[in-house]
Amino acid sequence: MSATVPAPSAAAAAPRAAGEGRALALASAVFGMALVFAQDVVPAWTGFHTWQYAAALALATLAVAGYAWGARTGADGDFGTRVFVAAIGAVVVMCAGIASGLLGPDTETVVRAPGTVAPLPDVGAAGFFPVADPGALVRGDAHILIRRRDGSSLEVGPGERRFVGATALETTAQIAAYVEARDAAGRRLTITQPANSAFLSPVLLFPQRVTVAGRELPADAFATPALHRQIKAFYFSKDAAASTQHGLGGKEAVLLAVDDDAGRLEPGGIGFVTSGADAPIGGVRFHVAIGTYPALVVSAVPFPPALWLGGALVLAGLAYTLLVPRPRRSITAADA
Repeated sequence: MSATVPAPSAAAAAPRAAGEGRALALASAVFGMALVFAQDVVPAWTGFHTWQYAAALALATLAVAGYAWGARTGADGDFGTRVFVAAIGAVVVMCAGIASGLLGPDTETVVRAPGTVAPLPDVGAAGFFPVADPGALVRGDAHILIRRRDGSSLEVGPGERRFVGATALETTAQIAAYVEARDAAGRRLTITQPANSAFLSPVLLFPQRVTVAGRELPADAFATPALHRQIKAFYFSKDAAASTQHGLGGKEAVLLAVDDDAGRLEPGGIGFVTSGADAPIGGVRFHVAIGTYPALVVSAVPFPPALWLGGALVLAGLAYTLLVPRPRRSITAADA
């Protein structure tokens, strides 16, 4: 005669279901909050503004919110009631992350010539890009000044990050060259950049990319109106310079092509100038100092007050759950 195995009762299944829901909620809260706080660690990552990121956070939020709703009604017993506040805090943090990813502006890199100003409407401020001499470019230590509408200001230096409301501001170094030009008599020539917002700037930022001899190179252009010269400039990194046959010694260099106003190449109008050196090219003597100049990276981050509120609720809920003793239940006759 075969024995019949009794089906598990609802009372026995309930603790198991509660435990599984608790584990899922805990894992979702840790995972979701890690995704949100990553926006403050690497704010420039474009993945924060994708639907995949928003979907992952939304699923984690639903898991924690569902558990919190059940815990509020006692579905997970005393533990669920105690951890309810922490679960609500995690939901607040994750909602802030979803809002930042979906509603915040995409990451933008603001490039401006030295001595110019860039409006930053999402920040309610303006970025002042400093005038830079050759030494500042070589050292790479220029700071961008941020001035807000309320009159306050802050500086963002190399490798620094500043938070203004729901925006992260940081700098990234870009290749730049300070060019000086002189005529045959040694008189300094004015350098103009007709396509640049800073018309008289001697600093080249190489905003274009062109292919030369199968190699993609940063490129820029400028002019010396006094001698009616139009000059194209191509930046060669140390590796690119080492691969040439011009004896550059592996130093950074700029390749200059000097044309007249009609676009005809001047005799002897092509040549390299290594950083810190002088070279006569196309009837003009050039001196070039190569270094870096900052660009401003503007990224959306979660609204700080929402993170502070959510984080405070999580800490308070966990402290209450782990540190406050549970009241002992008295034994009644029914228990005996």
